Amino acid sequence: MEDTKKEEAYPRAPAQDPAYPGPPPPEYPTQEGYPTQQGYPPQQGYPPQQAYPQQQGYPPQQGYAAGQPPPYPGPGQPQYAGQPGQAPGQVVIVRTVQGAPPQDHMIFAIFVTLCCCLPCGIVAIVKSSEVRSRFAAGDNPGAEESAQSAKKWAMAGLIGGIVTDVVVGIIIVIYYVVILASISGSGYK
Repeated sequence: MEDTKKEEAYPRAPAQDPAYPGPPPPEYPTQEGYPTQQGYPPQQGYPPQQAYPQQQGYPPQQGYAAGQPPPYPGPGQPQYAGQPGQAPGQVVIVRTVQGAPPQDHMIFAIFVTLCCCLPCGIVAIVKSSEVRSRFAAGDNPGAEESAQSAKKWAMAGLIGGIVTDVVVGIIIVIYYVVILASISGSGYK
């Protein structure tokens, strides 16, 4: 009884079904490494692939021998326009940076931002990051100006934060003194 249910649950393939109206499905070609199945004639494999034609290499560059790399300047030697090893019309700008970068006061600016005065500290951080970018661009006077500005903003934030803390401390002390005086003067013991 169970065998009949299995046959009904799994229908037969169309090639095995005598009531199937169409022709049987096409045969698949045999693959290397697999034995041929019984009852099927051996199939031909795929035709061999044609090789791609040999491609020509790039033509040699002007002014260089074929197969040799172009000459490059050694370390510490600047490369100027018109020097061997450059394509015609190519301009190379060499910038030499002299001197050490100015102090950017970044740590001071971050301290002021976290501990003293947030608005002045943020401006000091922006100015101190300008120091690095201006120096990298070769603008030494601009980097010095930004460094001085960062220091001024950080110092203003530090002084402003200290003054604010002292004033708030005095106000808190006065507030609690007034409250304690009012409590002790009201007759509660």
